[in-house]
Amino acid sequence: MISRVLACLLLATAFASTAQAADSPRVVTADGAITEIVYGLGLESLLVGVDTTSGYPAQTESLPKIGYLRALPFEGVLALKPDLLITSEQAAPEENLERLARAGVQIEKLPSARTPEAALKRIVTVGELLGEEEKAEVLASELRSKIDRIQQASANREKPPTVLFILAAGNHSVMLAGEGTSASALLDAVGAVNAVSGIQGYKPANREAILASRPDAIVIAESTPGQFMIDSWPEVEHLDAWQSGRRLVADGMMLLGFGPRLPDAMAAMNSVLPDPSQVAANDS
Repeated sequence: MISRVLACLLLATAFASTAQAADSPRVVTADGAITEIVYGLGLESLLVGVDTTSGYPAQTESLPKIGYLRALPFEGVLALKPDLLITSEQAAPEENLERLARAGVQIEKLPSARTPEAALKRIVTVGELLGEEEKAEVLASELRSKIDRIQQASANREKPPTVLFILAAGNHSVMLAGEGTSASALLDAVGAVNAVSGIQGYKPANREAILASRPDAIVIAESTPGQFMIDSWPEVEHLDAWQSGRRLVADGMMLLGFGPRLPDAMAAMNSVLPDPSQVAANDS
């Protein structure tokens, strides 16, 4: 009798697990930071595909890639039979997104995050979409505490340090970051200012502008490791900030994505910024 009852319990448990799996949405994410949020919430089992900007964590390599965020293919996405596509406002082409919606895919385009507050709100929104708002609130709270500590340390500077921010996608695609960019937003988050003035968006690197920038620190965001070749940019190498080691070369998605690694990005940037006394000495 006991064995029969136990067998029934095991059968009921297996049935419940199968039913729960059947109710779980099939999710595609098209934005590296949003993909990171799903992993940060421990909900990666829902993912059936990601876009090519989604390279972190390493487990994303095992998932089908649907293409680039700004050129999402209708057939490539639909072939994965997703219930939900979570992406950002950069997603395109709009025609394919509309076709996917007509085919029954729920499309959620989230606004870009350009402040820590917006980044945390986006985490909560993803949690709501996936039915795990409580998990999202916990993660957002943990990250908020880390961000607050970093910003408190940044606030001790008497004068904001200047940063030359470079976006590298290969030696032939080296850009200077200007105003209205995620790079500018990250500088704001740590109380730094752009060393290059008069630039809106990302512009091709200008060697004269680099020499004239005289930054306190240099930050280089790479789309893949090793893409920035310093030997090809002596103007950067000759800057005092580079010579003194006040430089950071790091993953572009970590620095610019405003995802769950935002505190890591802020801490990494803070680590190469000079002390307040050094900033004052440079200005004197």
